[in-house]
Amino acid sequence: MNKISAARWFLRLGLAFVFTYAAIEVYLNPDAFLKYVPDFVQNILPVNSFLPIFGAFEVFLVLWLLSPWLVRYAALVAFAMMIGIVFSNFEYFSVLFRNVAIGFAALALAVLEWKDS
Repeated sequence: MNKISAARWFLRLGLAFVFTYAAIEVYLNPDAFLKYVPDFVQNILPVNSFLPIFGAFEVFLVLWLLSPWLVRYAALVAFAMMIGIVFSNFEYFSVLFRNVAIGFAALALAVLEWKDS
């Protein structure tokens, strides 16, 4: 395995860990996530319904990141999620600033996975 392939796997595993942990926490400790659900989401769907759906999507994203199928798009979805979480909860930036690094790790993975045409 060359360095680029190893870097891809480390990024995929790191992102998968982050989303797995978050998905598990959403089910075990949903109260910790309530304040991060933006008002516009709560206007569409009750927060107690949204969190399990979001957790299930995170599990889907983990499986997608670990599969060989279009990883660059999974990474772009992960990037969009992280940046979306930060911008829709900017008042909590002192906690969510880490999501910026996670988002850019996902973007780096997308760049590494992009096939030159």
